[in-house]
Amino acid sequence: MTATTAEALWQDYAFLTHELAKFAERQNWDMVMNLLDQRAGMQQRIDALADHGFVESLAGRKLLGELLREEQTIARQIRLSRNQSQQRHQVAQAYDAYDAVSAGMILNRGT
Repeated sequence: MTATTAEALWQDYAFLTHELAKFAERQNWDMVMNLLDQRAGMQQRIDALADHGFVESLAGRKLLGELLREEQTIARQIRLSRNQSQQRHQVAQAYDAYDAVSAGMILNRGT
């Protein structure tokens, strides 16, 4: 990526955000982490450029609105995945507790 203008950097940032949303939906967390790292680097480049002309333009405000909506979608997907993971963990713990009780009941029958 050799983009040097603020608009080009923001377009690259938007591309990474879009890819991030796709991989979050697929629950490919390794790729999500990779994309987050790339996006953080892109944010540093945008901050270092210190050119706010694009984000203040009509096209920039439109892009930022799209990014905000995509960020909200990504956050929902992450929360959903976390909740599903917690639920699976609780179910696994319930079965583990049942197995321990069942084994104890079988051993107690023999005495």
